[in-house]
Amino acid sequence: MLLENRVAVITGGGRGIGRSIALNYAREGADVAIIARTNEQVEQTSILVSELGRNSLAVKADISDEKDAFNAFERIHDQFGRIDILVNNAGVEFQNSFSQMPLDEWDQTMNVNVRGTVVCTKAVLQGMQERQEGNIINIASGAGLRGLAGSAAYSASKAAIVALSYSLADELRDQGIRVNAICPGLIKTDMLDSSNLVGKNKNILLPEDVAGTAVFLASQLSGRITGQIFSVRNSNRW
Repeated sequence: MLLENRVAVITGGGRGIGRSIALNYAREGADVAIIARTNEQVEQTSILVSELGRNSLAVKADISDEKDAFNAFERIHDQFGRIDILVNNAGVEFQNSFSQMPLDEWDQTMNVNVRGTVVCTKAVLQGMQERQEGNIINIASGAGLRGLAGSAAYSASKAAIVALSYSLADELRDQGIRVNAICPGLIKTDMLDSSNLVGKNKNILLPEDVAGTAVFLASQLSGRITGQIFSVRNSNRW
């Protein structure tokens, strides 16, 4: 198994891409902690991980709230003793033209997508630095590479995640910590279903397609690869 005896934390792991990554990590031998805002969803994912024979912990938390997030990671550390892999997956999106977008939608998007990633990364970083080993995988978006009309806040937040990943990878390379980002295209999730992007688009992939890349980056198959942005889509257009 590719991730045997590793401990992974997945934010936004209650459904969609996060749940798929959690289950694929468990199949590869990892113990998995899942953080999400919805208790029922995070508990369900945790049960599915346990049914695969791995240790699991479900934590309900708001990752954009520093105190709430740090308490969540303290619980995880207390149970597992360490965190080897962090997948920053939690995110929100609002479909709105820029001219009609309320500023609170912008603020909420930045708080969850960017601040949440920063807070969670800070929560694991000290332990990784002490061990001189760690793996951080940020789930960005194709929208962060090529801004999407009607999703200015989401696109900007994911572009920030791409830049953050580059910066952290360079800063942490000599400390044994790898940082990479995945930029999915159109993925069949609840978020996509609630958007106006589906229509007759045939370029839609499944969460499992992203999870495969996340397994690769979390394992030794990716060697010392760091500071890279992986696009997961079957078209160079939306």
